[in-house]
Amino acid sequence: WVWPDGSAAHGPQGEPLATIETGKAAAVCRSAAGGEGVAVGGKGADPSVWSLEAGKAVWRARNLPNDELDLAVPIWLTDLKVAEGGRLLATGHGFVASRLRGEVRLYDTSAQRKPVARVVAPLGEEAISAVAVSAHLDLAASGAVDGRVLLHTCHNGALVRSITHPEGATIGHLHIASLPHRLLVGAAATSEGRLRVYSLGGACLHTFALAGGIRSVLLTPEHMCVVVGGVSGEVCIWRLDDGALTCRLEPAGAAISSISARDGELIVGTQEGEVVGYALDPEMLWGRAVRDATAWATKPSPVQALKFGQRRQELVSDRSRLVRESPLASVSGAASGAILGGPPPRGYT
Repeated sequence: WVWPDGSAAHGPQGEPLATIETGKAAAVCRSAAGGEGVAVGGKGADPSVWSLEAGKAVWRARNLPNDELDLAVPIWLTDLKVAEGGRLLATGHGFVASRLRGEVRLYDTSAQRKPVARVVAPLGEEAISAVAVSAHLDLAASGAVDGRVLLHTCHNGALVRSITHPEGATIGHLHIASLPHRLLVGAAATSEGRLRVYSLGGACLHTFALAGGIRSVLLTPEHMCVVVGGVSGEVCIWRLDDGALTCRLEPAGAAISSISARDGELIVGTQEGEVVGYALDPEMLWGRAVRDATAWATKPSPVQALKFGQRRQELVSDRSRLVRESPLASVSGAASGAILGGPPPRGYT
């Protein structure tokens, strides 16, 4: 479906369903609270989380105490990311000589307004251009304008890994995938046109490219795929485990400015003001075998359960194979039986 700018389909007389007045420049905006809110911030605006239903702020960060000269610490938020679950929020900050040294802050929106962790100048006297955070892995990443990326632990800020962009380009896209344990790094310049996937050990595993350049990057909710939108309006989805291209969606017709996913739909906004929706069907991402196996596992018959028990015994006793379940199937025994009894999904053994 396509929702053109000014359409009256989703509101009376073309009016939006909700309007949020942040009061300050919201240069950075990210989905929060499972899509029920947004986190915003910018230059002169500390991060805050707003409820879309209530239309008001439910959490606001507090600036740091004055510096040693009793001057207010400059507020210059360059990027922010919300971790899984919506509780942890990581922010990157710019560089102001002798005032602000390009730092990374971690907030717990359920606990307090001040940062629970803070790493000052992790990349030297450089502005932080991108950040990423994963609550499941207890990791946060920061990228700078000189192309360097650092991976830190969230609980104490210890350095885990350092990676440098091959072209030394300013980091613009930075994501941590918690399930396959991947770090996604892309340049801010659209002309670079490549998104690189690293292991947490620092090895480059895959490189995804779009003709014309990359504008937007989004991890799917289960963190097993990445959605990439290009300057040409092209939208592609790659798997992070083996780097396979799962699908190439119908072009949106203009440069992709934002991507979000919720309730089985992929919502894409273009710089021409259009909003385009695509269905996120598991068959499209993983192949028919996974979707059919998941549906089959919902009501297994006694005969199917018996076959599963026999099959698992054969695998363990005769071949001693390690079997990994599909992330889209239930972790119950019935779901495992569906995966083992039918054709295995691509990339899983």
